[in-house]
Amino acid sequence: MMIRRRVIHASVYTALAGCLWLLGACSKDGGNEVYVPTDEITSSDINLVPDQDTKAVSAVLTFDNLDAIAYLTVKKSGADNYSRNIDRQELSSSYVLTYTIQPSDPDAFKLVLTAHYHDGNVSNRLFLDVDNRWGFFIRNVSRIARLTGRPIAGEAFPSPNNTATAWNVGGTDLGVIWEMEPGEYGIFFGDTFGQDFVPSTANPGPNGGSWRSNVLAFSADRDLDDGLSLSDMATDNSGNAREIIYGGKDGSGNGDWTSIPTAAIRANGVDYVHYFNIKNWTGWVTNYSGMYKSVDNGQIWTKCEGVEFSANSNFGQVGYFKRDGYVYMIGTQTGRDSPAHLARFRESDIENQANYEYWSNTANQWLKGDESKATVLISDKVGELSFIYNDKHRKWVIAYFNADRYNITMRTAEKITGPWSEPYELATGAEYAQLYGSYFHPLSVEGDDLYFLMSMWMPYNVFLMKAELADMGAF
Repeated sequence: MMIRRRVIHASVYTALAGCLWLLGACSKDGGNEVYVPTDEITSSDINLVPDQDTKAVSAVLTFDNLDAIAYLTVKKSGADNYSRNIDRQELSSSYVLTYTIQPSDPDAFKLVLTAHYHDGNVSNRLFLDVDNRWGFFIRNVSRIARLTGRPIAGEAFPSPNNTATAWNVGGTDLGVIWEMEPGEYGIFFGDTFGQDFVPSTANPGPNGGSWRSNVLAFSADRDLDDGLSLSDMATDNSGNAREIIYGGKDGSGNGDWTSIPTAAIRANGVDYVHYFNIKNWTGWVTNYSGMYKSVDNGQIWTKCEGVEFSANSNFGQVGYFKRDGYVYMIGTQTGRDSPAHLARFRESDIENQANYEYWSNTANQWLKGDESKATVLISDKVGELSFIYNDKHRKWVIAYFNADRYNITMRTAEKITGPWSEPYELATGAEYAQLYGSYFHPLSVEGDDLYFLMSMWMPYNVFLMKAELADMGAF
């Protein structure tokens, strides 16, 4: 009986398939030609975002054969039922389609457009994606270009700088960037290796010769959507990028291993870089953190003997940003396991550590001269960081590596003293394996676009990233 039932079912399915084929093979008027839907409708944009004031999306439609159309159907996919027919008399060669968002509409759905012809046939459907998110969020994140090293197989993004052959920089990381003269930028990189560097999946990270603890590049590029071009690097007599902050190269774990830049700023016309001097990478055991300066636009650098943070200081790694007459400094202990704290100082006091002020949330005030008074600003495991104030969104924005979430985390605040928002994800290790570092380009202070430099451990190089912010307010 089971075999017979299966045979009967198979016969029924075969007969139904044949009927469907015959129906599809006949045109509307009973002829034998197979009708093939056409791509009738073209839209000025297929990704639609609501207007904050009107709460509507719109697109300009054009048609290949307008006179053959009887009417246009608009439906929704991924939302509640909706159907609208637009007669030919309403359509024009450049027709503005408008849809008003409904309270029941989800964060994402599609408008589905179909042209119906006088002869009874229909066009292919056109899908318009509606991004219906409200409030503040990250609309999109992308990797724009490689900044350092050589391209590797499979890379489909630009690589405008040949740092390996131009300056003997084959492998490096970080990319601490700040504005020097207006429109001119300095970029500090971490441990750097020469043009013999080769990425290795078996042993990712640094390899090769010509080890320098750090190097410095310069850029005047203000159009970042095709990559960040370097104009020069601080070099030695051979034209190779030279070490700026001395590192001892003692890999025993008991001395001066290397010096790693964490933040840089121009204050009173002088360029400064904060760094930590590492004793042992196991546990990020630090000798101290300090500062170098340059009075000639980054060519010659000298140590600031009067500025030093202890091995366990909450400002062993920092970020800088200038605003309202102060240089603000957010810091952590060296490593990636401590919360963030906040300090500030006048530009003229950058080398006068005794005049640094530390934010105490407990006292609700700035306290001078004693960094132990600084209370926790962001309670999280905060890795290497940078922060800015974005003028358009009127928010402080911080980004840092978080090992637990395996991502580059972003938070925002109305005031530098907080409270800081819940974490947003700028980039994830699931997409960008072994990612770390996140240094905002100064051009990120205006508009919706955040540009930041991100490192990846296996290729051991730096990449330019872009995040698009949106603040749609309340529906």
